[in-house]
Amino acid sequence: MTVPALRVHDLSVSLTGRPVVRRVDLAVRPGEFVTLLGANGSGKSTLVRACVGLLPWTSGSVELFGDPLAAFEAWHRVGYVPQRSGAASGVPATVAEVVGTGRLARRQRFGWPRSEDRRAVRTRLEQVGLGDRASDAVTQLSGGQQQRVMIARALACDPDLLVLDEPVAGVDAASQEVLAGVLGELVRAGCGVLLVAHELGPLAPLVDRAVVLRGGRVAYDGPVHQLTDSDADAANAHAHAHGEAPAPRTGLPSEGPWR
Repeated sequence: MTVPALRVHDLSVSLTGRPVVRRVDLAVRPGEFVTLLGANGSGKSTLVRACVGLLPWTSGSVELFGDPLAAFEAWHRVGYVPQRSGAASGVPATVAEVVGTGRLARRQRFGWPRSEDRRAVRTRLEQVGLGDRASDAVTQLSGGQQQRVMIARALACDPDLLVLDEPVAGVDAASQEVLAGVLGELVRAGCGVLLVAHELGPLAPLVDRAVVLRGGRVAYDGPVHQLTDSDADAANAHAHAHGEAPAPRTGLPSEGPWR
């Protein structure tokens, strides 16, 4: 039996003493595309942050490729795209420099970029349609293009599991189509995908399974076409979840790509 890329069992997460995720079970297998849906404040972002070690949990367990999260070290196998956070924020950098940080988990500590690192950056930029913008400052890009940069960064480590937190929220249609093409290629190559979304748009045909959170609990886990009207309404809500602000990181190596 294939070991899941991600397995969550009986997971509960609290923020500032308030329960947000309640006894959730979830699995994503290699080559499977799972979307996480739910109304504002249902716990979607909190759940995925806990899954990649960005938030502690109060009970339950998380495994990545069969290893407990606390013992997991192969972070190059996991790509993570946070909620649209502004690739242009912080120290000024070029597009290639930002994407290059996605290779840190595959490099020796304090090692200089190798030819294979530079090649991976070029490949992923081409894949998201930004091959001609490598030397441009990220600040020169549109919001949708900046989001493509963040996706290329997550892909630069050649992950076996990709976790995306609302990657198409507020993004132009062209960037959504690019993302759909990229994710389709990854899934066909055997990469597992967990996508948090308010609406699926061009990604809908790729989805194998939908998981709907309601009040921090799993209310539905099954085919997209069997979603109820109320679940579909939840999927189409457009505001950011409240009460799901980032908390201090607990699980990622300091040199990891999500710093």
